Amino acid sequence: MLADYQHQIVPILQKHGGTIHKFMGDGIMVTFGAALPTETYAADSLRAVDELMHGVADWNAGRRDRGEPELRVGAAVASGRLIFDPVDDESRLEYTVIGDAVNLAAKLEKATKDQKVRAHTTQETYDVALQQGYVPPASKDRRPGCAVDGADAPVDLVVLAG
Repeated sequence: MLADYQHQIVPILQKHGGTIHKFMGDGIMVTFGAALPTETYAADSLRAVDELMHGVADWNAGRRDRGEPELRVGAAVASGRLIFDPVDDESRLEYTVIGDAVNLAAKLEKATKDQKVRAHTTQETYDVALQQGYVPPASKDRRPGCAVDGADAPVDLVVLAG
């Protein structure tokens, strides 16, 4: 099931310029614009989430048709400065990303359950994406001042998929 899930998700993320940094169980850490710099990183990430949510819905429909349980997939996007750096030794090269945006994205993904949504982003990231040419497929629910576990202050959110 995990391999099937990744087979569905990874091509969508890569199609929109996402770089897979880490698989963490059923979670996937992805950046846009870190490994391959781009001026449309926020727009690319939200386009990827839009397509991802449609792909997951189709995947779950197939699972339902086969008598398999549907799986909940949550996604969250935050943007900001981060450090993208190689971590290596003599036998292995790996890249890592660290920074406030990375930490916030992880907290936001967990908060999808509390917010009862499948995907959301920060208002700041949404505004940047719009400036970069992102055209949302539908109007979005804005939720100002949301409490997010582990965040220092309330976060203004935009729901990408309810």
